[in-house]
Amino acid sequence: MIRSLTRVSAAARAGRRAFSAPPAPVPHYILTYQYPPTILTDRVPHRPGHVSLAKQHKTSGTLLYAGGLSSPLSPNSDRSVPSSGVFLFNCEKAAEAFIKEDPYVKEGIVDKETITIQEWACVVTP
Repeated sequence: MIRSLTRVSAAARAGRRAFSAPPAPVPHYILTYQYPPTILTDRVPHRPGHVSLAKQHKTSGTLLYAGGLSSPLSPNSDRSVPSSGVFLFNCEKAAEAFIKEDPYVKEGIVDKETITIQEWACVVTP
């Protein structure tokens, strides 16, 4: 009987050791930029190129998600107008390449001063 308890205890200790190390963070890169209040009309001639570029990066595997954030939640905001673009890349160089090629940036729709790339250490992944 005591041997049985000893084996269980050793197995429990071994299990604790196996799960004690936290998972290594997976680096991702979040690209954001702010849209002007006139984005819905400003983007019309450039939207096909913008979406096509995003799809190219998605197909290559470097872009994981992309989309627009609605305007901040406030009584006076129109949430149907996006306030910013948000892109999740798995490679910093791909995020930088996207900025250089994006028609919204090239055509001055997006103010270059609002562009940020931040490293995100993703710990919980799908």
